[in-house]
Amino acid sequence: MAAYQSEERVTYQTLKEWALNSYFDFCRDRGITMGMSHLEVIGYIDYDFEDGFQRPIEDLMWRVILLVLAGGWHSEWHHRTRQIIVDKLVEHDLESLLDNIPADEAETFLHDLKILKLI
Repeated sequence: MAAYQSEERVTYQTLKEWALNSYFDFCRDRGITMGMSHLEVIGYIDYDFEDGFQRPIEDLMWRVILLVLAGGWHSEWHHRTRQIIVDKLVEHDLESLLDNIPADEAETFLHDLKILKLI
């Protein structure tokens, strides 16, 4: 999939829906019948959106969603993804990334970052 570009920013909720839809579709279409592991399913979702998104906040949100879906079950993948998120937080000021995000959406995202001990 090419980098997703849109006039409008993709919301955190929409990104979660896309990830879950991709997860479900892959498990239904290939995962179960081919005996794929959970790591392979997560890898597919990551690959499905490999070119990322147009805005840094969308990429950051996407990485957080993948981290949650991976459930901490794959140590190496978990640590690598956490590092990608930390690097994005260092590269971009979180406060400025959240500048134009509606308060309720920003609150939900910040809550998730805190639960994951990323902030």
